[in-house]
Amino acid sequence: MSRISIAVAALLTALGFSLARQVPVSMVDFAFSPDTVRVNPGDSVIWTNNGTFVHTSTSGVNGVPDGLWNSGDMPHGVTYVRAFPANGTFNYYCTHHYLSGMKGVVVVGASGVNEAPGTAGNTPSIAGFPNPFISATTLRMAPAGAGSGSISIFSAFGKLVRTLEATDGSFVVWDGTDDHGHQTGPGVYVCGYGSSSLAVTLLR
Repeated sequence: MSRISIAVAALLTALGFSLARQVPVSMVDFAFSPDTVRVNPGDSVIWTNNGTFVHTSTSGVNGVPDGLWNSGDMPHGVTYVRAFPANGTFNYYCTHHYLSGMKGVVVVGASGVNEAPGTAGNTPSIAGFPNPFISATTLRMAPAGAGSGSISIFSAFGKLVRTLEATDGSFVVWDGTDDHGHQTGPGVYVCGYGSSSLAVTLLR
């Protein structure tokens, strides 16, 4: 484990975030592989486009989104991470290829039935796209208006870098600057929202 990874793990623990697994799902051709994953509450799923075509990971069924998450377009090599804080069963699809059968399921908990499907979306969560980023990343909060309505961004060593307020309670854009408008250096930053966190990587 690298020094940065160790620092991020220590920071998450210090901030009260539990350490959790990151379960991979590959996008290849017109399928999610595996198309069904089982995770524990607090784990994350990381989707990686290893294929040629642009794909998305969008929560919902048969082309109808439910608003829990949407990765946006993911070209080859792009990743998207989403944490699942509570039990539930979550269907998702690729907006471009669901008619070709590109659909998946995330089951959180032993059976995913301790809560009705989708209820984990009531627990604050955060996603960022693009990640890694160069000039700016959009940090989306779900459900909209949950938590404090603000995101705190920390360096990998625990220093508060920036606090961003969401005017509509759903998303903010971080351009890599601190609260004084100064550019920060490249590296891993931890974005905290409510009880959830997201590590984003700034490239320069």
